[in-house]
Amino acid sequence: MSRQLTVVLILACCLPACGTVPIAPAAAPELRAGQADPGYTVYRSGSTVDAVTTPLGGALLAGGGTDSDAGMRWLLAQGGTQRANAYGDVVVLRTRGSDGYNKYLTTLGANSVTSIVITSIDGANSTYVRDAIAKAEVVFLAGGDQSTYVKLWAGTTLQAAVNARVAAGYPIGGTSAGLAVMGEYAYSSLNASSTSAALLANPYDSSATFARELFTVPLLKNVITDSHFVARNRLGRSVTFLARLQQDGWAAAPRGIAIDEGSALGVAASGTGTVYGSGAGVYFLSAGAATSRTCARNTALTYTPLIAHHVAVGGRFDVASWTTADAAPYTLHATAGLLTSSTGNIY
Repeated sequence: MSRQLTVVLILACCLPACGTVPIAPAAAPELRAGQADPGYTVYRSGSTVDAVTTPLGGALLAGGGTDSDAGMRWLLAQGGTQRANAYGDVVVLRTRGSDGYNKYLTTLGANSVTSIVITSIDGANSTYVRDAIAKAEVVFLAGGDQSTYVKLWAGTTLQAAVNARVAAGYPIGGTSAGLAVMGEYAYSSLNASSTSAALLANPYDSSATFARELFTVPLLKNVITDSHFVARNRLGRSVTFLARLQQDGWAAAPRGIAIDEGSALGVAASGTGTVYGSGAGVYFLSAGAATSRTCARNTALTYTPLIAHHVAVGGRFDVASWTTADAAPYTLHATAGLLTSSTGNIY
């Protein structure tokens, strides 16, 4: 056994249960000579006793930036409670970073948090990852780079395990890149991050790449998501996403859920959603089958009309019926690459 590996094992034995330490398999620097990299690294915090709860299901959609404590507590509660402010076990999936959610979520009441950094397809196909997901009361998709989620997770054991857990009634959450892969349609960002200006000018800009349903979340059928919405002026790109889904024959009447930084949407299994956090809240966009469009390569987008609802923090929106009593609908129009609104303000 190498000296580095010995140090890791000693720390794992000596630190208290609430501490955060890498556990087997160790990161590449701690591998024995000749040992193959398993394609994932694990960071575990909290109790070693498996929680048993009755889940409520649902999904938390977060727009990136600062996480909403209220939204995260809601997600933990959807995984079921052991007692007041004591919840189940959380698995955080990511392709970079480390244990950034461990202390945060255990402080909020998670029984344990296992962060798994997946670095290869082999890692996503591992039995360890499969078994960890199968025991989780909550699965959370961290931010990062959604192109790596699509490349490394599609068609793997990880994908199947997450889908099985959701189908069994357990909740799923995601933020930023994690949010991007939760809808039936995903903006995959394989080449670069799209901007509103680029896509309104050319809906087929090379940055506009899409994937179908990495994860099967019934609440988000016929939906594509977007994050950092108002903060990064992404309305134009979300409108173009919908136009592309129609133009390319993926959806007859697609819908979009776009969430601002600091905001989150908690959607119960019934479809009722509540907006948490800070920021500008959540925007719900829909295009009808008869929406007029000129969506072609190297041609500025014309796409009209779209229906939008802007629900502020504290408001509600039912994604099952696509209705709300907390926001009046307004219309958006893209005309030769220029966005306008029936209210005079596109946001």
